[in-house]
Amino acid sequence: MRVIGGRNGPKVQLPAGTYSDDTQLRLAVSRSIRGDGMFDAEAFAKVELTVWPTYALGAGLGTKAAASGMARRGAASFSNFFDAGGQRYVNGGGNGAAMRVQPHAWASRGSGPQLALDVLRDALVTHGHPQGFCGAVFHALVLENTLSSGVLPAPDTWETFIDTFLEIPSILERNPQLAEFWLIAWEEASGTTLEEAIKTAHADARRDLSRVLAVSPTASPQGYIEVLGAIGCLSNEYRGAGFKTALAALFLAYMYRSAKPEDALVLAANELDSDTDTIATMAGALLGAIATEAPSWSIQDRAYIESEARRLARIAHGHVEPSFSYPDLARWTPPSNQMSAIGLVDSRLAIVGLGLLEPEGPIYAVGDAIWQWCKLPFGQSILAKRKASLQSVPSEHLPGFANILPTSPAIPSGNLTRTQQVLGFGDREPAQEELLPTPTRSYESSREATLDELTDQIIKTDFDDVTLGRVLNYLIDRRESIEEVVALVAIVTKAKIARRRRRR
Repeated sequence: MRVIGGRNGPKVQLPAGTYSDDTQLRLAVSRSIRGDGMFDAEAFAKVELTVWPTYALGAGLGTKAAASGMARRGAASFSNFFDAGGQRYVNGGGNGAAMRVQPHAWASRGSGPQLALDVLRDALVTHGHPQGFCGAVFHALVLENTLSSGVLPAPDTWETFIDTFLEIPSILERNPQLAEFWLIAWEEASGTTLEEAIKTAHADARRDLSRVLAVSPTASPQGYIEVLGAIGCLSNEYRGAGFKTALAALFLAYMYRSAKPEDALVLAANELDSDTDTIATMAGALLGAIATEAPSWSIQDRAYIESEARRLARIAHGHVEPSFSYPDLARWTPPSNQMSAIGLVDSRLAIVGLGLLEPEGPIYAVGDAIWQWCKLPFGQSILAKRKASLQSVPSEHLPGFANILPTSPAIPSGNLTRTQQVLGFGDREPAQEELLPTPTRSYESSREATLDELTDQIIKTDFDDVTLGRVLNYLIDRRESIEEVVALVAIVTKAKIARRRRRR
């Protein structure tokens, strides 16, 4: 049982294996990775992130502030410079990004810079401080290295992952929105250059690493607690810091690399002065990549989690997989607050962006607010918060059910593949003939272009008049969305001004 919704909220029954905001956002990122491997940052930012507060369990203040920021009209995945309620984007150095980026590593096809760019496009939606987005890059690269090699990297190699931070400015140049718009806006808001901020983060990370390496990585709870104290993870100031918790999770995983993964997870979950669930889940991701057996304990929505793992594993091997069918972003309006995301569609409960809800279990009510466990069509359980009196929601704010991810078939017998690596057990280095079969359903390639892709076209042509006019006409003729035309013009204008300033 747990009290939710603040001190005056109801006490709710949590089923065995219930997962927190870490796994919730990890599944949201997973859905945002399309069947061809492309990360749809706008779908994640505008749909997944803005709907998530309705069912979040254990959400951090920074990520909740970012979700509110993305609900603003005209906000894009690379322009979420929020500043409200004591939370400021450029100060966002928590681990809310690092805890959710594992799907990028699971679907990665082996390109380090591309993996880092996808992670940055994800992390920079919510976290604008190097402690936050560098921590996300660090954890993802360590996980990808573990998946590729079949072993956790030794401590004497950890510095190489930290050194990757110095490449972040050049990696961002691969994406026009980040290079032309985000970078200038970030430097103006933070009062420093990205290069200088990265150098500082790199030096701080190396100091933390030296403190960690001074502790012997034996499977002893005391050693883990000593590391947490040495790098500040037991203090109010740094308890949820992005890189620090990623480093602590790596140390914990390395300590228990030859032991039972559950021993490490229990240790992390019970060190109550630290960020318990986040360190546990990040260490679990690393230990799962080298485990030889599947977890035996209860896991909420296990079938759905395994289905997504299989889908991402196939993507990593070059197969084209089904994509989640998000609502048309041209007609999408994010929910205005935490309780406005749930309404009625033909007298049935539905959560915008994700689909119809099947209520499960009792109703917990306080005032005008109701919480109830519900199941989504694709198999995820959410403790949904809604108003006692509901209104209808537009049907165009729901996904196309015909294209929602199907349940993947059982893993074929024989040698284990990368799918089992993602699920958390098995051999490494699969041979080509071991790859999973091509799925029967294909990716829908005729989808509408996203606002991110359209602005990308304009920026890549150096704001060519013809391209700009063609894209505007496309939005007007195909979308009939005044809001999206205004958003595109605002983004392109800021990007062009930023480029001119940079050239000066």
